[in-house]
Amino acid sequence: MKGLLIVIRFSLAVALIVPLLVSFDGCSKKEEPKQQATIENLKLGYSSEVKRALWYEAFAKQAQKENLGEVAVMFRALAQSERVHTDNMATLLKAKGVEPVAPAVEAPPAGKTAQYLKLALSSESVETESMYPAFVQKAELEQDSVAAQMFKQTLEADARHGRLLKRAMEQETNISKLPYMMCPKCGYIIGSDKDEECRVCKAKKETFKKL
Repeated sequence: MKGLLIVIRFSLAVALIVPLLVSFDGCSKKEEPKQQATIENLKLGYSSEVKRALWYEAFAKQAQKENLGEVAVMFRALAQSERVHTDNMATLLKAKGVEPVAPAVEAPPAGKTAQYLKLALSSESVETESMYPAFVQKAELEQDSVAAQMFKQTLEADARHGRLLKRAMEQETNISKLPYMMCPKCGYIIGSDKDEECRVCKAKKETFKKL
């Protein structure tokens, strides 16, 4: 009889504890960070954009020293575009409860403008061919449509950077002047005053920023 009472008491204790364990387990699942990979990708993208914005300003100064004024103008336009991307990612991170941390950015290696054009093109190619496509895919898997759309727009803007850099490399010192304007919403650089809206995010011409 005594043994039976012990079994009954143990069974009652288990019956009381199990629901509590299930409850705690349920709470822990709810508290797991959602879209964690996308958040990490936003941090990485933010750091990358901050670095390139600073480097492009340095590249512009070097181009100016070499009397390559139009190349300097182009690099400054690219820097402005990267800052839009930086701001967009910082805003989205904050919306997710994450404070963006500015990375420590080392000075670019010493070099001439021709070398900087190649370096910049290589960097942009990595982002448009592998980094941002992967970010888009992960954001879509995590059902983060806002981040996915932003990554897509950044990819398109950076692809435009690549085309401008290739053009500068091909024309060398005879680079022709373009009426650089920028979409302040997605950072896409417009090289023609005939465009009535942004080709990426469809923002209207009246919102464009002249660079």
